[in-house]
Amino acid sequence: MPDDPKLRHIEAIREDVRDEVKRRIQQRDQYSMQLTVALGAIAVGAYSTNGTTRLFILAPLVTIYFTALILYSYRIHHMLANYLRDVIEPKFEDLTGFPKAAEWETWYQNQGTRSGVRRWFFVAEMCCVTGITMVFLWHKEWSTPGWFHTVLSLATIAYLVFVPCTMLLVRKRKEAKAEAKNS
Repeated sequence: MPDDPKLRHIEAIREDVRDEVKRRIQQRDQYSMQLTVALGAIAVGAYSTNGTTRLFILAPLVTIYFTALILYSYRIHHMLANYLRDVIEPKFEDLTGFPKAAEWETWYQNQGTRSGVRRWFFVAEMCCVTGITMVFLWHKEWSTPGWFHTVLSLATIAYLVFVPCTMLLVRKRKEAKAEAKNS
């Protein structure tokens, strides 16, 4: 059986997909750190000697950008896990007799756990940073008419569109129901 080309092929696919899942997890951690550094750099720039609090207008943009990257990474991770659980693990069981229930993705799902528990943290962070930043800027700039009011108005409208659109990257309800149905 070790020289079976079908088995070698399935094992190679399984290893590639598991490796991609691990890379996605590392990627999200890196995005999270980059988001923190970027927000810190904006705050330092805004409160430095020659800085201006108007720099905070960039904070929602940075947060939306990194949150979109993180949520998309979760979506791909979920797709890869489904592929392992629904396609590769049953094929591996057919070829080896090793029970599918003992394979990682099937076992993990059967434990009632789910990857992506931090997903809602990033969504909440995006909403809070955007909301707090815009309220702060409007409060600070309300009594100072000028060109920045136009920029702030356009940014507010853009962020009111981008935040809900970014939230669409969170797994859709239909996908969750289909997953529950398969288990």
